[in-house]
Amino acid sequence: MALLPDLDVRTVLNVVEENFERIRLKAYAIRMIYTGEHALDKEEIIKHFKATIDDVNSSYCDINVRGLLLVYDSYFVHVVEGSEDTVYRHLRFLFERERKWIEEKLKEDESDEVVEGVAIMLDEELKEKSEKKIFKRVKMLTIYHSIQTLLFDDWRAFIARPPSLIGTLNVHGPMSEHMEQLRICLDKMTRICAYAKADENLSFKGLSAVDPRIEALPEVALIDCLLQSRYILDLRHVAHLHRRVDDYTFYFENVWPLPTHFTPRHLYKLKIDDSFVEPLPVMPWELVKKEAEDEEREERQSGSSDSD
Repeated sequence: MALLPDLDVRTVLNVVEENFERIRLKAYAIRMIYTGEHALDKEEIIKHFKATIDDVNSSYCDINVRGLLLVYDSYFVHVVEGSEDTVYRHLRFLFERERKWIEEKLKEDESDEVVEGVAIMLDEELKEKSEKKIFKRVKMLTIYHSIQTLLFDDWRAFIARPPSLIGTLNVHGPMSEHMEQLRICLDKMTRICAYAKADENLSFKGLSAVDPRIEALPEVALIDCLLQSRYILDLRHVAHLHRRVDDYTFYFENVWPLPTHFTPRHLYKLKIDDSFVEPLPVMPWELVKKEAEDEEREERQSGSSDSD
């Protein structure tokens, strides 16, 4: 008797593992692009970003964080790649580093006041102390899930001076205009990433006005327009939503107690001497039934009078 051939039984997990081996990854990779306005020197802001990237990569991570940071005098655009866990860990480290930096600056100011013997009592100066921050505004432009090819092998930072934008952008325009400006910014960053991938010694210093690399830089007015857009999510809010599931409200929780039109309010009132404390409300179907009975009674009375 011939034996049945061995069947090649493969699960979805086997297919996923084979795909990971082909693209040389251990987990699903994502690419996030976000922009913001900073309040530090260019070299100092690069130092903060590099410290967070090194902290993430020095710990356990399935895909190291890599990417490209484009820094202007007051703005920046960051393209970061990695697994979902490492990218969001980078965001947590970044905002935690900002919080610690603010605390250190406030302590330094307090110690300086004690040494100098100066008591600051003005509300304006107290307000300036409370407004110390690294990031004035920061928003996420886009995120790509389950990417198959990583653009970068490591993390790099560039300092550049973008060209001026000819014309003005309407911040209060419709959503279609905001999405068009977002598309333009992403196209420019795609060109920047292509230049960085092709040239390991890429630099944006000393570029002429006709250099194609200068045209690929997003303008300051474009970035500021995206930061003011109400259609683009704040990066702090995006980082807060990670691994959080909102409570779901079921339908029966919204409709209780039941409407009195279907269930009388006094249905469960106790009886005293075979009478309710309060009379029951008259329901619509009871009115219809009463009208039908009255009509039958009138017909009977009219019939009896005719027979007489």
